[in-house]
Amino acid sequence: MAFISKILQSARLRVCGLILIAFAALAAMSALQIGQVLENQALDFCYRLRPSSSPPSEIVIVGIDEYSFQDLKKAWPWPRSYHAKITRQLKAAGARLIVFDVLFAEPSNAEDDQVFAEAMREAGNVILATTIESSESAHVARQILVQPNSLFRQVALGMGLTLVTPDGDGIVRRFYCRLGEEETLPEIVVHAYLPTFEIPPHFCSLIHFTGPPGHLYTISYSRVLEGLDPSLVERVRGKIVLIGRIVGAAPTPIADAFYTPFFAGTGRLMSGVEIHAQVIQTLLKRNWGRELPLLLRLSLYLVVLLLFGWLLVRVSPLAAMGVLVGFILVIFGLSVYLFLHLNLWCPPVLLSGGLGVVYAGHIFAHYWIESREKRWLRQAFEQYVSESLVESIIAHPERLQLGGEEVEATVLFSDLVGFTSMAENTAPKELIRLLNEYFSTMTEIILGHKGTVDKFIGDAIMAFWGAPLPIADHATLACEAALEMLAAMRLLQKSWESQGFPSISLRIGLHTGPVVAGNVGSKKRFNYTVMGDTVNLAARLERANKFYGTEIMMGDTTYRRLGNNFLVRGLDLVQVHGRAQPVTVYELLSHMPATGPPSWLPIFEAGRVAYLQGKIQEAASRFLEILDLYCDDPPSSVFLKRCQKHLDKPSLSEWKGAHILENK
Repeated sequence: MAFISKILQSARLRVCGLILIAFAALAAMSALQIGQVLENQALDFCYRLRPSSSPPSEIVIVGIDEYSFQDLKKAWPWPRSYHAKITRQLKAAGARLIVFDVLFAEPSNAEDDQVFAEAMREAGNVILATTIESSESAHVARQILVQPNSLFRQVALGMGLTLVTPDGDGIVRRFYCRLGEEETLPEIVVHAYLPTFEIPPHFCSLIHFTGPPGHLYTISYSRVLEGLDPSLVERVRGKIVLIGRIVGAAPTPIADAFYTPFFAGTGRLMSGVEIHAQVIQTLLKRNWGRELPLLLRLSLYLVVLLLFGWLLVRVSPLAAMGVLVGFILVIFGLSVYLFLHLNLWCPPVLLSGGLGVVYAGHIFAHYWIESREKRWLRQAFEQYVSESLVESIIAHPERLQLGGEEVEATVLFSDLVGFTSMAENTAPKELIRLLNEYFSTMTEIILGHKGTVDKFIGDAIMAFWGAPLPIADHATLACEAALEMLAAMRLLQKSWESQGFPSISLRIGLHTGPVVAGNVGSKKRFNYTVMGDTVNLAARLERANKFYGTEIMMGDTTYRRLGNNFLVRGLDLVQVHGRAQPVTVYELLSHMPATGPPSWLPIFEAGRVAYLQGKIQEAASRFLEILDLYCDDPPSSVFLKRCQKHLDKPSLSEWKGAHILENK
């Protein structure tokens, strides 16, 4: 299973496998009747496309047709004296060969037989027909050669087998010159007409039809019997004259009528005598249709399949459809051209079908893998990114580089204050219920602001914005989410207090900067996350809230990416463990009130600036003013304590203003 999955994942391996399957199928179909029938349908189409040529000048048919039955008013078989008279008439008109496509196996009236035999002997150019009759019993199948009676055999110039060989679908397209050691009627006629003509033994090829049924020049039997006028004599002189039954001649259907490639266009059968005439003219003109040998055809299939596969893996699925259509058009176009102009038949249907199999298999596998990857992406991300972001990832997976990519992101850490003590006094079942309620609420808020929930660490949450897909306003979205999380936590806190649980609160740290985003873990278990100094600082800022009594603390890079929609105050300059330079941190208070910043905020900023400049006394007075006149502000209390400490023990000679955080 893993091997098959590997093949499907690799476009080259997948296409190579499909080519092998298609080639094996083509080889099998080429030997099966269903494959031959499909190719023959295309061949029939090409036959019908070929313009009719002029009827062959060397051949005339004397047709035993409906007109002759009406004129002679006799049922079949006719007296052989008629055939004797016909023979003499044609000989007198200068016919080169007189060919009867009529079997005279049984004796008839002795006098008529004698007259007919004498006429053939005098003419010296009469060729008669033989046939094969098959008989089957429970245990034996026999084929019997049926010849003219001995009287006629002695005087005939030659005898040939009236062999018409329909293909497996019942349509006549090909001819054979021999059946075993028996020569066919067309071969006997051609040898008599051109004694030096050489035909390879057991020769078989495509008939070059000059046109549909009724295309060859035909004279009614009764008209010749009445006598040939000068125009008909000119038609017959020096020609090969074939005498036989014409389709529709008898009042009852005759067996000597066959389907040809033209039946689909005309709805007419072609009589056996006309088929023999077409075979004779094909041999005389040497324009029989050639077919590619099976081995050469299979080699061609393989070359075309390989070329198609080589192109297939280099283009998009949409372009691949164009490549397929182009190949099929070229294959059919070449096949038609070669048949019409060079009498060479290169079957196009199976090869085109093989290309279709390779294309369909490749596209199906491509979209199956794409669908599986989309399901994987959805399962991998839907638990911790917003639905809109999941859809964006699925629509543009090329923008998602798994395995590690440096991006700019805003990272959020949150933690519950007082949760540890509450956990010690709460039943595990109740504790899990509270955590699930808390995590569900916060996750909805984060996902609703296009964030990604990275992980839950005890009661802490790590989330980030800007990955796996870039978001231009990731800092703003993170701050919006942080404020909404704080508001939601206050509602949860009231609900939990009403249930008898102790009061707990929420602390949040935010920082923006470069991170490495990607899948981290083992081959069997991994997690999409972000790593780097930005992540570490966001975590430290969350913990630093407890030193200032704040709820949401952010780094300077986050602050610089915000607009004027938030109420933010500069909090402190802190020295973080592992960083060479101190960082300015800020407190996110709320959205900007409609009335603007509160009046105490400029006083705090003035005190903070004075403190950083080492003006401790001025700073202390500012912080004291805030605490006395305006509010109970924890950060002001923290700074006032620092100022009092410095005033008690001055050390301004080394004053840098930065506060060293005691935790990592």
